[in-house]
Amino acid sequence: MSFSADAVVLALLVLLALTVAGIIAFAVAVKLRAGREKQNIQAIRSTILDYFRRSGVEVAVTCTRLGGEHYVAMVESEPMKRFRLSHIIEMTLREHVRKSSGLELDKIFWRFPVKQASGGQDATQAKVDQNSDDYINEGLEHYRHIPKPDVEELSWEHFEQELKKDGK
Repeated sequence: MSFSADAVVLALLVLLALTVAGIIAFAVAVKLRAGREKQNIQAIRSTILDYFRRSGVEVAVTCTRLGGEHYVAMVESEPMKRFRLSHIIEMTLREHVRKSSGLELDKIFWRFPVKQASGGQDATQAKVDQNSDDYINEGLEHYRHIPKPDVEELSWEHFEQELKKDGK
């Protein structure tokens, strides 16, 4: 009787040891995967920073991983004329990341924060600062020379007379 009880206890101890070993192996695998993910994110981030640094642009970059091996990058920069066609930059940036790090950059989000005027400025100074944005002024330059339509208010009776003239 004691032999069969010892065999059962021994089998349970072996099962317990295998379970503990499996849990430890799983924890180590998760930790290694997290470390690899962190290295991949850092590699993408440094690749993007180098890409923009070579062109003379300072940007801030954060990356995160979507499901699988797809990554998302958030690029923050001051508004610049060269980012007007950012979808073209995205294509070349994705290709550069894939070639240099072997990782797939799925999406790129852009953020162009505008500097806030300090509260100590008066309204006229804020207006001058607002009008001194060369990037905006360049885009609006051709609109300044378009003739403005002449609009005047007419009475309802005049509107009805015009409708009757047109036969409607």
